[in-house]
Amino acid sequence: MRSAIRSVRFPKNDLDQSARPSAPDNCNMEWKPISSVPFDRDLEVAVVNHAGTHALVFPCRRILDGWMNAETKSRIAGLRPTHWREWQGAAD
Repeated sequence: MRSAIRSVRFPKNDLDQSARPSAPDNCNMEWKPISSVPFDRDLEVAVVNHAGTHALVFPCRRILDGWMNAETKSRIAGLRPTHWREWQGAAD
């Protein structure tokens, strides 16, 4: 079974920077603050916990009372992401 999170390195004082290599101009890869998260699209979300900063490995969608896994349509209990960006698919 694959892990639901993967480690991501962010600059210590700037979570609004991309953790992936540079992408073409038409792909916005910058992390955005969770306060600006939309409801209408698949997103990559990241959380900060005792082990560091981690991005979930599946697309998520914001719903009225929390979050759901966009692939399985199941609610994710207790998810409290700190930042988000557009879902780009699985990392190579």
